[in-house]
Amino acid sequence: MNKTLQPLQLFEDKFLGIWWDEGMRIIGIDWKEATSTMTEEEFRAELTIFAKYVEEKKAPAILVDVSRFRHQPAPDFQPWRVKNISNRYNTAGVKKEVFLFPKNAPIPPQMNQSAAGEEFLTRAFDDREQAVAWLTAKA
Repeated sequence: MNKTLQPLQLFEDKFLGIWWDEGMRIIGIDWKEATSTMTEEEFRAELTIFAKYVEEKKAPAILVDVSRFRHQPAPDFQPWRVKNISNRYNTAGVKKEVFLFPKNAPIPPQMNQSAAGEEFLTRAFDDREQAVAWLTAKA
């Protein structure tokens, strides 16, 4: 079966687009090239906006397209993310999160594991169809 996303745009600004696929129950971020000029405060504000949509939709699956993401997160970003974002994902019922890398990009091993405190599985792919198939497969 060919799994094709039918996303509805929920939010868009200069750094990202947030979309929702009701049929597949996947919510996603498409980061933009403009993230190269984004400050750490703007980055964290964008993720906070996204977390609100995850909570509203009670999304079980998240697809984060980082293929055009250019911001370099601060050294203290990961603990902040777990405390301020991941706990909201846990409460919303997220089961799986995918990071979509550019085709043939090296995927760091840590991108295929959940952080301490995250109750959902995390994987990284360089192919959108494979990412969607993993997100929609029964656990």
